[in-house]
This record gives sequence, structure tokens and C-alpha cells, in this order.
Amino acid sequence: MHFASILLADAIPPEVAWCYAVSAVVWVVGLSVIFLGGYWAKARGLEKLIIFGPLFYAVPIAAFGTEHFMIPNDIASMVPQFIPWHMFWTYFIGACFIGAGFSLATKIQAKLAAALLGFTFFVFVTTMDIPGWLRNPHDRFATALMLRELSFSSGALALAASLTTHWRERQTHILATWARYTMAVTILFYSFEQFLHADHVPALPLELVTPDRIPMHALWTYLTAAVFAVTGIMLLVGKKTRLAAAVTGLSILIVEFVVYIPIAWWERASLEGINYLYDTLMYCGAVLMLAAAMPQQTKPEVHP
Repeated sequence: MHFASILLADAIPPEVAWCYAVSAVVWVVGLSVIFLGGYWAKARGLEKLIIFGPLFYAVPIAAFGTEHFMIPNDIASMVPQFIPWHMFWTYFIGACFIGAGFSLATKIQAKLAAALLGFTFFVFVTTMDIPGWLRNPHDRFATALMLRELSFSSGALALAASLTTHWRERQTHILATWARYTMAVTILFYSFEQFLHADHVPALPLELVTPDRIPMHALWTYLTAAVFAVTGIMLLVGKKTRLAAAVTGLSILIVEFVVYIPIAWWERASLEGINYLYDTLMYCGAVLMLAAAMPQQTKPEVHP
């Protein structure tokens, strides 16, 4: 009731309020599973962060699914013209996103949900992002957007791979390998872009310029770029990949608190605020799901 009163007092539009409300339910469900299900107690070190990967992915995907019902005409306008029944796909994908969010949060049919999400975002890349990029390949924002959607696909496929019997037995899977390479390329490109354009927001180098109200606003972008440069190379060459992906996710989570949560608060009456907040959190989740699919480091045996 207190949360609802805050929304009403700030005149939050219904489309924004509903996105936050649905995502809040996913937060509660997912955190309950993690803490009451014993996952937090069993994890050690950075593994405590890695277990949050599916939830960090699930919360935004449920919010974005809600947007399909709140602003259906805007979403339908993004569907390529050669695909029929634009409004049907808008509502259908929205419902699937919400269902997938709860599936990842509860770990019920999580492998199926992750596989379908990975395939869905790959379709988005091939039907919308790549054609958009080809129209203007010199547009760095189009490239960043295409790689972001590809990362969303790769992270979900990595999670699906990590839930297979083959991965549990050998800690290797072709989908996890594909996800590692695509994520590494994305991270390195983002690192390059952040070094060149430190005035823009960190982690996902899109159009938004970091507000001057953020303390040391350019420093956060440079620091994130430096971390990305190191971890991206580690992922590309296959060295300590689980650690590299986890550290990348940690750096994204830090700027989420320092940069994106304040922006979301200042822009709490608009969908732009929630989109930037949850886009970055979802990217963090995708990277952490990649970390979960990477081999664990085994301690060498000590012989007497």
C-alpha cells in the first residue's frame, strides 16, 4: 500500500506502474527461491553473485512483457512489415515474456524458458537488428543495440546449456561456447566504445548521456571500460572464463546501483527510466548466466 501511495503521489502513469508492479512480484518470488531454497547458503565467493543471473534476467523480461500490454501500438510498430498479425505477436510475445520471467525466477521449466528466450532474441537480431544495422553500418548505436540483443540471446542459451545433462557431466556445451564468443566480442566492443565516449552511460553504451548529477560520472564509464577490456580478452581466449564473466557481471551491477537506479528514480514517471534500468540489469543477468555455464576451476590435487 505504501508503494502504491508513492506511485500515486508522484503521478506515475499506469503503464510504468504496472511494469514495476509485475517485476516486483518476480523479485519477491525469485528472492524467496534463492534464499529459502538453500541456493544462497550453498554458494561461496562469486558463486553467490552468479546464482542471481537468472533472476536479474527474469525481472526485466517480465517488465518488458508487461510493456507489450501497456503500449501495444508502439510495440506492434516495431514488428517487421513482412510479418503478419502485428498485434497478435505483440500480445503473444508479451505473455511469453511474463511467463518466462516467472519460470526463470521459480526454476520451473527454466531450461525450456531459457531456450525459447534465446531463440526469440536471435529472431529479433536477424529480422530487426541486423537489417537496421545494415541500413547504416557506421551507426555505433545500431551496432551496440544489435550486440545487446545478441547478448540477451546468448545469455539465455548459455543458461539452457548449463541445465542439460551433457553440461553437468562434462561442463561443456556447444551453446555455451557460442555464447562465450558472442559475449566476448560484445564486451570488447562495449569497452572500446566506452573509452571513446565516456560521457555516455556505462556498461551499455547507448544514446543516453550520463547526467552531471552522478558523482564522477565519466569515471564510472572508464572503469567499466577497463574491466570489460580485461574480461573480454579472457573470455575470447578461454582463460578463467567463469571468473571473467562473473567479474564482468559484478562491474555491471555496481554501475546499476551508482548510475542507473538514480536515473530510474529521476525518470520514474517515464518508460525510458525503467527501460534503461532493466536493460542494464538484464545484460548483467545474461553475463552471469554465461558465467554459470563456464567450467568451474578445480583445485589441483596435492600428492604427498
